[in-house]
Amino acid sequence: MRTAIYVREPSTVTISATDPRDAGAQLCRYNQAVTQVAVGTHELVPGIYLVVSSSALAVTGTAVDVQIVTNDKDPWPSPKATVVALEPGATATSIQQFFVVAKVLDVDH
Repeated sequence: MRTAIYVREPSTVTISATDPRDAGAQLCRYNQAVTQVAVGTHELVPGIYLVVSSSALAVTGTAVDVQIVTNDKDPWPSPKATVVALEPGATATSIQQFFVVAKVLDVDH
């Protein structure tokens, strides 16, 4: 399962797991090499984030949109222009590639 988090302005975001296997799931940011444990409360700057997990995650925060693809075999939907604008230099294609690459992440920690 892939959960995209689109942060429109600096926000406090809380991510909760429903499956104990997801306790070590990683929060990845578009075009950033650094990841962090997803479960917990985070101060996030505007941008595109992704968590790959075994089951559904609960995501709460202000100025945040969440998009979920439950079947990792499904292609990621084409992002809207407002999503592309969250990351300088991003294109719809590069964002879709980010989500495709993330499909290979190991969710069983």
